[in-house]
Amino acid sequence: MKRISIAVLLLILVVGGAWYAYVALSTTDDDTPDTPLAQVPLTFDDQVVMANLACGGHASVDAKKAIACSTCPPGSDFAGASNGPDAGWSSGGVLTGSFTAPGMDEALMRASGCESHANNMGGDFLFRRNGSKWSLVRYAKSAIADDKCLKALWGQGRDAVICESGDMHQGIASSGVQLMTFDAAQPSLPMDKDLYRKVNFVVAEDSSGNCGFPMGNPQQTLQFDKVDRAYLVPTDTSRPSVTVKVTLARAKAGKRGVATCPAAQPESYTVTWKNLGDHFEAAEGYVSLAARAADTCCDLMVASRVEPIRY
Repeated sequence: MKRISIAVLLLILVVGGAWYAYVALSTTDDDTPDTPLAQVPLTFDDQVVMANLACGGHASVDAKKAIACSTCPPGSDFAGASNGPDAGWSSGGVLTGSFTAPGMDEALMRASGCESHANNMGGDFLFRRNGSKWSLVRYAKSAIADDKCLKALWGQGRDAVICESGDMHQGIASSGVQLMTFDAAQPSLPMDKDLYRKVNFVVAEDSSGNCGFPMGNPQQTLQFDKVDRAYLVPTDTSRPSVTVKVTLARAKAGKRGVATCPAAQPESYTVTWKNLGDHFEAAEGYVSLAARAADTCCDLMVASRVEPIRY
């Protein structure tokens, strides 16, 4: 009996010691996380409620559960437009978070179709929930946040939004990664477009869509530059870093390519920006990509420090 008692006692001590070690190692006083309150899961019915708030109760849902509204919001380029089958906006997805202040239960709904090309073809409605009731805070013109964007804990418990962006203009395609933050200040107007900030981590331009003769000039070198993807990297704090992968290449546009910009085989670069709470600081991989950005033959911009623009 004594042997059994000793064995049981040893087992208790081992298990207890292991649990104490786990708790001790899992808890740190070095960086107290500014964690927003847990959010209530978003349902499809919630999205329909938000859409009706955005367009005066006239939202529609088709057989594929696509949410749309036939009237563009005040403050948009095509405000009030309701003529024709393509008028109005359609939802591009919803991203939830605490965007304007810690603990806020908020959502960004991407609305495409009510802005011009210059304003990213759309914007985002910002909603806030109190208990079970949603309210519309404002419409952020030209914002590109949707459910495909990344969300990273920002300073003082707010969520920053990191989105991959893309555009095509006169045969030149651009791709990039953009930081957006939404201000806590009260809007001066019901639909104030200026209460969010955006700035780029990296932007690459690709002229390969010109089919070898950019702007009718067979001597121009084609760029095959693109941002492949962006993702979050866990850290030992509550704030994840942002990593972006980029591919750069060049090809001669015809037999008489520009000698100063010779063809170059595809090369991949990976850059990480550390999340320091009030800004992102470029770290691993930045020097190599920055050297390419300084090359006059490369259509590339990369930032060493990324923080919201102060207007």
